[in-house]
Amino acid sequence: MIERGEFPRCPVCQARFRESRTCSRCGADLVPLMNLIARAYRLRLEARQALQEGDFERARKLASEAETLCSTSKGEDLRLLSSWLLGSFELQHHLGDEASPV
Repeated sequence: MIERGEFPRCPVCQARFRESRTCSRCGADLVPLMNLIARAYRLRLEARQALQEGDFERARKLASEAETLCSTSKGEDLRLLSSWLLGSFELQHHLGDEASPV
């Protein structure tokens, strides 16, 4: 997991990621890592948009997918929030259905 304020590291030598296409220490190709980070970022943006639209199930799915690609503490917060909102929403609707006359 990438903590707040922490930069990713080269998967080969663990040198600090400097947003270069190759590792400054070992020369490893970092493009796949950059692509994963960018994809996770876009998924988190989509998850935030889904939350704003009230689509908690989609938000949870997108946030979970982002965390699978590149886990961050803020991303985990987003995943937990969307899961909690989805659970609260489903519970509210379940309780509302029980209170409705048949």
